Amino acid sequence: MSEDKKPRNGSGEIWVNKFTEESAYLFREQVLSIATKDGNLPITIYIDSFGGSVDSLAKMIDTLDQIENPIITVCFGKAMSCGAILLSHGHYRYCAPASRVLVHEVSAGTVGDVHDIGNDAEEIKRLNKFFLGLLAKNCGIKGGYEGLRSKIKARDGRDIWMSPQEALKFGIVDEIGTPMLMPYIAYELGTIVAAPRSERVTNARKILGIAEPKVKPKKATPKAKTKLKVKPIKKKGK
Repeated sequence: MSEDKKPRNGSGEIWVNKFTEESAYLFREQVLSIATKDGNLPITIYIDSFGGSVDSLAKMIDTLDQIENPIITVCFGKAMSCGAILLSHGHYRYCAPASRVLVHEVSAGTVGDVHDIGNDAEEIKRLNKFFLGLLAKNCGIKGGYEGLRSKIKARDGRDIWMSPQEALKFGIVDEIGTPMLMPYIAYELGTIVAAPRSERVTNARKILGIAEPKVKPKKATPKAKTKLKVKPIKKKGK
């Protein structure tokens, strides 16, 4: 499904292919459409993107932080640059077995006199610190922004390419595989109140029936599919 199409009715599924002004507004429209109809329905975001504008990414991240729905993110093909950061921001995160992930620092071109170039450089540094800091926090990287920068420098370049197994070890995803969601199912879910993201992740996992990992696995164990356990609501009179 391309980015300019609406999610299937009641599916709670959204695809992200680009990070542009238009795609960010469409993403917000889709997310809020689902959230306002059912604040408990898990929203599954499939990411297949080369990346794009960090301003568009910011709109998407802020939109997800506004709602209470459990968020499931899935790398399906590729999640590069902005796509990798969005992937890391789910309450529960998957990477399909044949997919790949790319993490790197923010880059930009600039023109003007020496003062303009200097100001633009400072803004790029700020954006780097903010978005890489967010990525480091979502991945549980020790040292936060500086810890992530040291990992990037250790690769002798600004790009970190990752297989699903490496993405799992990096902390950007929680599972190798894809979520299996049954169509036309009703969910008996609690309410996720506005709380710090760490608490919201814990609450979302409880609702989805996913146990909190006590210790992150040292080695990735590929899984073709993982079924989310949910409790169907019994209809009245039946």
